[in-house]
Amino acid sequence: LFYKLLQKQDEGAVTTLVKDYRDMVYRTCLAYVQHEHSAEDLTQDVFLKVLERIGDFKGNSKLSTWIIRIAINLSLNYIRNNKKYLNQLDATEMQLAASSDGLDSIQTKKAVRKAIYALPEKQRKVFVLSFYMKLSYKEMEDVTGFSKSSIESLLFRARKKLHDLLIHYYKENYT
Repeated sequence: LFYKLLQKQDEGAVTTLVKDYRDMVYRTCLAYVQHEHSAEDLTQDVFLKVLERIGDFKGNSKLSTWIIRIAINLSLNYIRNNKKYLNQLDATEMQLAASSDGLDSIQTKKAVRKAIYALPEKQRKVFVLSFYMKLSYKEMEDVTGFSKSSIESLLFRARKKLHDLLIHYYKENYT
């Protein structure tokens, strides 16, 4: 019934959808793009896409799983299409930090973000779902279509690579 109301763009159903899933969608987008305004824009885009494609939802998984998939795909597309813009944001952050005492903190956040972006896409996807979204293995299986053993392996490799990248960053900048 809820899906049929969404297909008809029922105002109450749309309001409920946004109210119930807005935070989850925003956190997903923010985990990928690491910029609040971009994540807010993407959140709106996700709900527009959900409403546009609600007829394609088969009900084989939870609605939240389907919505997360859309949020991830739109976020990854955004990153691919806006690398130059994201680099300009990094430069602006650094300029602001240079005028304050928060330079180390911002540099560390930037290093972590760069390390996460450096992960292969599958590793980045499961890392974000696990670390930022706090999804269970079962939920990650539903979102990604990967088996539990693949997810465990991807997470292990992602954590190892992040560790290595951040150790390298620390040695270059603090020793």
